[in-house]
Amino acid sequence: MAPGKAAELVPAELKAKGSIAVASASTNAPMEFLDADGRTLIGFDIDFSDAIAASLGLKAEHVTSTFDAIIPGLAAGKYDLGMSGFFITPAREQVVDFVPYLRDGSALVVPGGNPLRLSMDPMSLCGHRVAGEKGSVQGIEFLPAISKDCVAAGKPPVKTALFPKLDEAHLALTGGRADAIMEDSVPSGYRASRSNGKYEVAPGEIYKPVMTGMALPKGSALAPALKAAISTLAADGTLERLMQKWSIPRTALLASYN
Repeated sequence: MAPGKAAELVPAELKAKGSIAVASASTNAPMEFLDADGRTLIGFDIDFSDAIAASLGLKAEHVTSTFDAIIPGLAAGKYDLGMSGFFITPAREQVVDFVPYLRDGSALVVPGGNPLRLSMDPMSLCGHRVAGEKGSVQGIEFLPAISKDCVAAGKPPVKTALFPKLDEAHLALTGGRADAIMEDSVPSGYRASRSNGKYEVAPGEIYKPVMTGMALPKGSALAPALKAAISTLAADGTLERLMQKWSIPRTALLASYN
């Protein structure tokens, strides 16, 4: 892909370097995960960040990290960009800047057949073992708040178990050590459809819809170039083409990319 007008907005130091360091977790299919070789990052975020970098006349240098280490790494200046399905939340915006590119939310993943009849009604989780990923908004904000509401309603709290990698949470679910997983809604459907019936997405509306954003160090001069690149890639069809490739529903598109 030839560099576009967005390339004119790239900060001089990044132009000189010729690349951007993009940090991603490796267990969040279809957004980012390891290929069959166990080393190469693939997924929507990887392809989209490659397209963005190319439109800026740069190369994306992908760095594998645990999810909970990416935002601290950005704040410390280790990376130029973080792409790992980050929900844009007020707490995170205090530490890093965001450029939105998709719409997501939270879903509940349960064993195949949903034997406990759980749903996205938060009160259905009271007293149950719910897994999540360390550093995720589900683990930091949503599950503790739901548990507090359970106790206030005279019900048992949610038994939350957080894991460094989402794959470990799925192993806990299939191994009977968790009753459900609360995770991002877009990848939950992708993984469930490929689990051969081991698990499924519980019924109910997406919990707390929110925008997903690329995370940047606070005050990064790269933000205007990223916004321009995303607008171009949305207009020329690249964004939707990559969404189709990775089975991401059109409902994840933002209302506008201008």
